[in-house]
Amino acid sequence: MQTTFSRFANLFKNLLGAVLLTISCMAGASPLDDARAAGYVIELPTGYVARTETAPASVAALVTDINQRRKEAYERIARKNGISTEQVAAESYRQREMPSQ
Repeated sequence: MQTTFSRFANLFKNLLGAVLLTISCMAGASPLDDARAAGYVIELPTGYVARTETAPASVAALVTDINQRRKEAYERIARKNGISTEQVAAESYRQREMPSQ
């Protein structure tokens, strides 16, 4: 029999996976991937992205858009699960930083 925490962890993991897929589709993964590959955008432990010092000014709009979309998604997940937006964002970062298996 699963504990309540175990069930919550599994539910959270499944929801997070769905959100990451949704975010990557909504955010236009290709421009973000391109900006990351060029060294213009970095992932922050807060679950958001930031423009690097070497990034052209045009990257600022991309970063703003990505962060707004992520915030909206994190808020939806947090409300559904009764947890904080910061918890969702931090878990999102951890999932992104995990090596592909």
